[in-house]
Order: sequence, then structure tokens, then C-alpha cells
Amino acid sequence: MFKSRRAATSFALGAGILEVLALALAVWRISRTSSLELGKYLRADSLTAFFLVNLGAVFFLVLLYSTSYIRHIPAGRFSSPRWFYSLLFLFLFSIIAVYLAGNLGFLWIMMEATTLASALLVGFYNTEGAVEAGWKYLIVCTVGLAFALFGTIVFYVAAVHAGLQPEMALQWYALAHAGKMLANSPALLKLGFIFLLVGYGTKIGLVPMHSWLPDAHAEAPSPVSAMLSAALLNCAVYALIRYDAITSNAIGATFSHRLFIFFGAASVFVAGLLMIVQKDLKRLLAYSSVEHMGIIATGLGLGGFFGIYGALLHTFTHSMAKSLLFFGAGQVREMVGTSKISMLKGLARQLPWTSAALVVGLIAIVGLPPFGLFVSEFSILREAFSQRHWLAALVLLTTLSIVFAAMTFHFLKVLPGSSQMAESKTAVSDRKGPEFVAMGICVAVLITLGLSIPAPLNYLLKAAVAVLQ
Repeated sequence: MFKSRRAATSFALGAGILEVLALALAVWRISRTSSLELGKYLRADSLTAFFLVNLGAVFFLVLLYSTSYIRHIPAGRFSSPRWFYSLLFLFLFSIIAVYLAGNLGFLWIMMEATTLASALLVGFYNTEGAVEAGWKYLIVCTVGLAFALFGTIVFYVAAVHAGLQPEMALQWYALAHAGKMLANSPALLKLGFIFLLVGYGTKIGLVPMHSWLPDAHAEAPSPVSAMLSAALLNCAVYALIRYDAITSNAIGATFSHRLFIFFGAASVFVAGLLMIVQKDLKRLLAYSSVEHMGIIATGLGLGGFFGIYGALLHTFTHSMAKSLLFFGAGQVREMVGTSKISMLKGLARQLPWTSAALVVGLIAIVGLPPFGLFVSEFSILREAFSQRHWLAALVLLTTLSIVFAAMTFHFLKVLPGSSQMAESKTAVSDRKGPEFVAMGICVAVLITLGLSIPAPLNYLLKAAVAVLQ
């Protein structure tokens, strides 16, 4: 279809801008009516709108970064700009469909579609390691989604047993407002939620279902790594939030929230320890994603206004920070030829602008001010202390300290010192290209959110919290 990389890139960028504008229009329409129903299978509310804003921002940055990154893709039958952009847009559309799904069965189908599209992107380079990582991701997530399918069926059985009409038994809006009826089937709801947490928790990367995530991030192209960490994981979080709202309205929040806290705390702690021993920059960032998904799960488990507000805000701030870091890691890998930490000594001299972006991303991702993750993590800790949930607060504070030490340790091995690599090529490439515009936007957004939450975003966040409460 396209005769050159430039034509493919220009078409994709134009289509991406139109897609982001369409998402913005949809968010505006939803925010004016609080909810929007589009036929039998599609429905949106303020929670949907918030996640669509997140997705639109991430996809625009990924597309902007890819316009320069795509030149590094070697020519080949499969690894080509045409395939890359086609799969990227397929990935985007499947995530949008998950957010707009008003039927829990349709939500599961589209979640499986995200797996198929992203598995091809993980193995995009078609090397032995990339193909292995793609197959591992496909198999592990498909098995996980089989658990989620069983949980969906159990919820359907519970709804029909409670008296809902079969055609309404998978409509999440109907289930969310059928609390008293569903309360008659507590055992089924608990069983179903356990399977759903294991299933969708596999897509999120919660410990111990996280095994696919480090390999996928290490082998995927960096824009794809950003989409996986900043968009796909949030997509699975969204699915669990919907089920948590149904379960909490029916049998109370204690059961589901305790599971959230358990898996969240385990993910935070285990990922923090594993980050200490990592030898690859992208795998280090992958385990950081596991840790932050644990923080989000812990915030959801704590509940309350500040717990949920902080968890939702953290999905957005983490997306920006992790996009920044994966963009920087992609620059390192393409300019230097490796992401092995032991081979990156003297990176600050070799790639000064990229190194500066990585340092900013480091400060942001460990939750230090004046960046947005400090605000979201502080909100979650505030809820933990207000509830006197000392164990959750202790795990979070301890792990944040471990993560800070681990990330600082690895970056101090990489940045200072003299480089043994040739500097002529990278010194020129380091400070040019749209990839630095994308990284600059990430930095600006993180600083803005750290200083003050913009009024429209704050309004949307509060509306999303109200949907869940």
C-alpha cells in the first residue's frame, strides 16, 4: 500500500491525530451526560472517559515517538512500517472496545483481542528472543484469560440464579444495580471474583502471574513496551474495577478489597526485591511496572475517596513516567546497540540528552516531588493512614525505599564514568528528532500534575470515583 517509510509514517500520524481527536470528542460527550449508551453492547460513563483520556495521551506520545523510531526497523517481509502501524492501530482499537464494552462477555472477547494484537507486536523484530517472548506472552495471558472466562460464566450463573433476565445477566450496568438480588449468591460471586482476579491479574502483571511481563518488555520495540506498560495494564485494571464495583454493591467490599491488598502488596514487595538484581534496563523498567500495578491494586483495596482517587490518578501518572523511561531506554538501545546495564557505563557522556530524560524519569518513577507520582502515592498512603491500615502503609513505604535504592544503584552504574563506545554517531542523534518532543511532553505533564491537578482532569477523576462509590 505504501511505497516508503515516510508515506507509512505520515499516514499513521495523521490517522493517529484524528483518532485522538475522536477520543477527545467522546470524552467531552460523556462528561456532559455522565453516561452514554450505544446499543446493547457499548456503554460509557465518567470512569470510561478517564481511561480514554489516559489511552489517548499515551497513544499520541507513542505515535509521535514512533515516527522517528521507525527508521531503526530493518527492512523485511514482516518487520516493516506497514505491519507496525497496522498492528499498533489494531491494538488501540481493541483497547478502546474494552473500555466501551457494556457487556462483560464482550469485554472478555475484546480483552483477548488485545492479547492477539500485542503478541504480534511483542515478537515484531522476529528474532529468536522476540518470538519466544511473544509466544510466552500469548500462552500465559491466554491461560489467564481462560480463568477470567470461567469467572465471567460464574457471574452470569449468579445473576440468573438471582432472578435477572438471561439477556441482562452480563450487562455490567444491570449487575452493578442489582446488589440486593445478587446478595443471595455470595459464594458464587466470591468464586467468580477469585477467578477474575487471577485471570485479569495476569494481564495486569500482578505477582505471581507476572512471568510474561519482563520478557515481553525486554524484546518488544520500545514504543510497544510503552503501550504495554502505559495502556494494556491499565486496560486490565479497568476490567477488574468493574467487577469489584459489582461485587462490592452485592456482598460488601471486604472480600474483594482484601484480595486487592494482598496481591497488590505482594506485587509491590516482590517486584521491588527483583529490581535489585536486574541486568537489563528494559527488564528493570518491566519490574517497575509490576511494582506500580501493585500500588494501584493496593489503593483500590483500601477504598475510600483518597484510595480510589490516588489509584486512578496513579494509572495516569505511571503511564506518563513509564512512557518517558521506555522512550529513553529505546533511544539507548537503538543508539548504543544494547540495553545491558553492564555495557552502558558512561552513558551520560555518550547520550547526554537521553541520560537527562532518564534521570528525570527516575526521579518521577520513584515518587519524588515535584512529579505527579508523588501526589498519587501520597493520596494512597493518606488513605492507608486514615484507615490505620498499618500493614499496607508499612509495605508501601518499605518497598518505595527499596525501589529508590535499586533504581539509584543501577543508574549510578550506568550514567557516570567514561564511555568506551564511539561518540560520533550518537552525539548527533542524541539531540534531534520527534522522540525528544514526546519525552518533553511527558516531563511537562508529570511536573504539572506534581504541582497542581488541572481542573478538568480533577473533575473527571472525582466523577470517576463517584461512579465507583
